Amino acid sequence: MNTLLAVKILRWVYLGIFLIGFFTIVLLHAVPKPFLDIIRMPTFIRAAEPYLGFSYDPSLLFYQIILLSFFLIVLIDAVSLFFLSSNLIKKISSTFSFVGVILIGLVITYFLYSLFIIGADSVLTKTILIYLVVSLSLFTLYIYTFWLDKDLIRHLPTRAIANNREK
Repeated sequence: MNTLLAVKILRWVYLGIFLIGFFTIVLLHAVPKPFLDIIRMPTFIRAAEPYLGFSYDPSLLFYQIILLSFFLIVLIDAVSLFFLSSNLIKKISSTFSFVGVILIGLVITYFLYSLFIIGADSVLTKTILIYLVVSLSLFTLYIYTFWLDKDLIRHLPTRAIANNREK
């Protein structure tokens, strides 16, 4: 695929992910339970506590830190894809995409662990599968963005690199 076209598509994909995630969280906080309980992570953490052995309060804090980190990474990647003319921005985007790969990899590990411990015949399985599909999709997106950023950095104009060495 043409690199310029890929960047144009990824810009809007990341912006869309940020907006969908933001409005989903606002919706889940504005509308009382049991509306969309299947995607409420705090409800899942509470219900999975006896199976997984992780206590609720630290798990909820860890979830909130991961969620905020995820939104920060998505926002930085979205903004950086709109301003890729700067070499510094390309490197920042690459770094945050790599952090996103690691972060989502940890989330995938958690949900795979949950699936194996809880089992396939639990009411929590639907929530696990929803989050696994979303996590795997984001993992693929972050790997592609990291690869694209590295490709863009590798093809920096040699004149720009030479000018930086002279300074």
